[in-house]
Amino acid sequence: MDKQLAPSWHQGEVTMQQRAGTDKRMADIGPKFIRQYLPQQHRDFFESLSMIFIGYAIQPLHTNAAVLFGAPGFVQSITDTELVINTQYSMGDVINDHLNVGDRIGLLGIVFETKRRNRINGVITDINQKSIRVKVLQSYGNCPKYIQPKAFIPNRNYGEFSRSTRSQLSQTDKQLITNADTFFIGSCFDDGQQLNNRGADISHRGGPAGFVSINPQGQLLINDYAGNGFFNTLGNLLENPIASLLFCDWQQGHALHITVSSQIIWQDVEQAGSAEFVNTTDTLNKDTVTQTERTLCFTPLKVEQLTNGLAYRQANRCENPCYKIASAITQTAHRCG
Repeated sequence: MDKQLAPSWHQGEVTMQQRAGTDKRMADIGPKFIRQYLPQQHRDFFESLSMIFIGYAIQPLHTNAAVLFGAPGFVQSITDTELVINTQYSMGDVINDHLNVGDRIGLLGIVFETKRRNRINGVITDINQKSIRVKVLQSYGNCPKYIQPKAFIPNRNYGEFSRSTRSQLSQTDKQLITNADTFFIGSCFDDGQQLNNRGADISHRGGPAGFVSINPQGQLLINDYAGNGFFNTLGNLLENPIASLLFCDWQQGHALHITVSSQIIWQDVEQAGSAEFVNTTDTLNKDTVTQTERTLCFTPLKVEQLTNGLAYRQANRCENPCYKIASAITQTAHRCG
């Protein structure tokens, strides 16, 4: 193994682990848990997906969060260290013009029905109009904690894209955010060193509807629930506070992408009276609130509404959730000629 590529954690992750008191445990766990290959179980998992979330940099310190769609098999595990991903069907076609050979990307596979998720950090080794080839740099599983189960059917309007951009959240945006039980964070850390623990990342955040609140200044506030102790995302944000948030309007098939500046607020005793983050629990059911040591504060810099950007929408009780995503993909292909 190339020792230059072996370290599990970068300096931001280590700093967060030290502050949280998990650093000694993570120093032991990291080399055992974070692999440079995909075990067969993970290879099968990624090939079964109908969507995969991706974090990628469009500037050195600016990461986008997006999602790719396809029929099962659109992600192929050609070896235990390589994936080929069909990128033809993405969230509002936002992917195609931004990916390049050599880019570090983060990938997240998640199945909401079974609450299973696995992550990959990798590098693009080849690209064409239809697909990218990704070499695995870091591969690991995530626990099912905080994943809110959902069933999906095709968004039959997928492909009829429109995009609007604004500098502030609208009232409709705020309603989507404060009613959400899921969102995704794209973040990155890259100091130019060619180590496995550098590059872009994408992570899932979930909780009871209302776990994201918005203060009077228009900032998003999220209690950071206890997780695996890796601090991949927070370690990135500590080094590079510019990130992106993806909120999916699964009811309508739209997406909201927000470029943000981030702050990590530690819940020290002397801070307990600050209304800015005490409010993060005010709107939640007190029986479901998990006590946290940290609050994430996100200040919006740019807001993009992607109408009909999602090939899926959430199934209602009266709808059959057994349709395959291929239906929406096929319809889009026909409309596009």
